[in-house]
Amino acid sequence: MQAIYNAIEFPCMCANDKEKEEKKKRKGNLQTRESFQIRIMIETVFTSQTIMGLISDTKAFESITDDYFKILDLDGDGTLSPSELRKGLNRVVAVESEVASGEETDSVYEAIVERFGENLAPGKFKDLISEILTAMARAFGNTPVIMVVHNDGLIMKAVRHESEKAM
Repeated sequence: MQAIYNAIEFPCMCANDKEKEEKKKRKGNLQTRESFQIRIMIETVFTSQTIMGLISDTKAFESITDDYFKILDLDGDGTLSPSELRKGLNRVVAVESEVASGEETDSVYEAIVERFGENLAPGKFKDLISEILTAMARAFGNTPVIMVVHNDGLIMKAVRHESEKAM
């Protein structure tokens, strides 16, 4: 089964938006939905083989993870600090508009730091993304999955990669 997709635009509240809204609620300055960023979301159908196809294409996977690394390396020092990783990782691997935030992700980031170290070099970041995507692929299995994903997220990159390979 080849992955398929359809682009839709709508205002979505992602983890960072939720955290900002909670802070403003506490201060009495409620943010309205109209002020949220319009993000392009993609409705897609794919299987685990879509994701594993991207990972197994070493050249394409390395290029994509290098691009994401450069985006997340805010201070340009060649490593990702825990705060840089926290700020950007949800955006990279988010599979829908609603992603976990705050306390829900603390244990995940602690496990990442414990396993990969405080500051991630590009190679370690690639290994981390590979592990995350492999775990997702195992969870999805070979049954087709219908999901709304971020236009610039890894799942969408995998779907596009598979579509390009099929041409």
